[in-house]
Amino acid sequence: MSTVAIDFGTSNTVVCIENQVKKTAETLVFPFSLSYQGGPALVPSLIYVEAGGSVCIGRDAAQKSNRTRLFQGFKRELSQEFTPSPRWIDNVEYGPETVAELFLRELIAAIGQQQIVPSQLIASAPVGAYERYLRWLREVCVRFKLPEPVVVDEPTAAALGYAIDEPGALVLVIDLGGGTLDLALVRTSKLRPGERAYRAEVLAKSDRPWGCGGVDIDQWIAEDYLTRRGFSRAQVETSAWQNLLLVAEAVKIRLSTHREARESWLDEESFETFEVHLDRERFEAILEHNLLLERLREAIDEVLDQAYGKGIAKKAIQHVLLVGGTSLIPAVQKLVTGYFGRERVHFGRPFEAVAHGALSLAHYSSLDDLLRHTYALRHWNPYARHYEYLPIFASGTSYPATAEPVLLQANASGQQEVSLVVGELSSEATTEVYEDAAGMLRTRAGSADSSFRPLGKRNQVNFVLDPPGTAGVDRLEVLFTVDQARTLRATVRDLSTDALLVDAQPVGRLS
Repeated sequence: MSTVAIDFGTSNTVVCIENQVKKTAETLVFPFSLSYQGGPALVPSLIYVEAGGSVCIGRDAAQKSNRTRLFQGFKRELSQEFTPSPRWIDNVEYGPETVAELFLRELIAAIGQQQIVPSQLIASAPVGAYERYLRWLREVCVRFKLPEPVVVDEPTAAALGYAIDEPGALVLVIDLGGGTLDLALVRTSKLRPGERAYRAEVLAKSDRPWGCGGVDIDQWIAEDYLTRRGFSRAQVETSAWQNLLLVAEAVKIRLSTHREARESWLDEESFETFEVHLDRERFEAILEHNLLLERLREAIDEVLDQAYGKGIAKKAIQHVLLVGGTSLIPAVQKLVTGYFGRERVHFGRPFEAVAHGALSLAHYSSLDDLLRHTYALRHWNPYARHYEYLPIFASGTSYPATAEPVLLQANASGQQEVSLVVGELSSEATTEVYEDAAGMLRTRAGSADSSFRPLGKRNQVNFVLDPPGTAGVDRLEVLFTVDQARTLRATVRDLSTDALLVDAQPVGRLS
């Protein structure tokens, strides 16, 4: 029986266990693992569907030639609210949840083949992972007969992996992976009398879920190449586009250590071979044009502002840790060192820090964490005739917590039924994700309604008003609480009868 930690990434996945002899984290190597430039063993987050429905993953999937059967980037699609159109292969529908479950099924089977039986499972999740992703993860573990996972933010896990030997240190983690840009400012507390394990406290967080990951950069390089050749994405068949994305990824990786890169790619429709050539200067111009570096600056400033609000100055941050493959890009490292100085910035463990840090949670007595999102109650304004959103718990709130009581009125006289709808609310300028005519994922400024994501119909609180409500008169007092398990509960009292209509009813499990 072992504790297993899994960093399920958009581009690569890392699985580790504790070496019982050395008492250190050990990354597992599988037949389908792959190492980049002498780095650690990674499992490319790829899955290939064979004829007949069998699948292969990782390096084996990457070596397949028919790209129309290859899936990549499905972890990011699963962890966000937006869901792209499913793909059909051999008359079978494959959406992000199905593909991700198949990938984890193969991974768990490979772990079992090494005679490892998880007694505890620790999984990392992006700062911006919505409830849908966390619910999916728990349900998959039930189907696979695994222990319920302990979930930790990816940047928080990375901070634990680096700072475990420095309790009390202020550590800023900048996680630039394949799908997201996540930041977390973490402080590990010193041991208290009688304690044998460290505690960790998350002080500030930020995430940029779209337009900041390695898969985005691959797409930008591919689109830039096509533009320079006078083509558009719509003119390239799916298989050729998948090939071009893999070539773009290879170019990106080489530019992390070289001034220029050249890679060939095959258009399987015309059987022509082309060369993608890119130098670092044009590469950095692509990053600036697509606002990657600007979003990185914004995210750093956001976390620093949160920290300043808690009395923490930038100079008090002792370590800045860059993790994720995108953090190897020289322009990213240059920007971060410009903020904090070279002596505080560390690049040494871009791929394994999250998984190894997550594994260290097995030795922690507790992890003092914060809610990732702002949660709000949606209600109808009968005078303005549109929905409004009343925040009940702000992002960064520690739990357990109790909100201020909310007074509600009937939407109209004679109203007999009430539904309380709670969801995640973005307080910042929102970004909406959509598919363009060519099937590419794009972003645009979102509306107020698009910034609210309900927890789901099964999490609504429904009850009857008896007698019926009267417009303009306070009728209900609603009290929301979050318990230690992050379960949101609602208590509702009828002000006209003083009857308790709902008593601490679970509404949803928050992230």
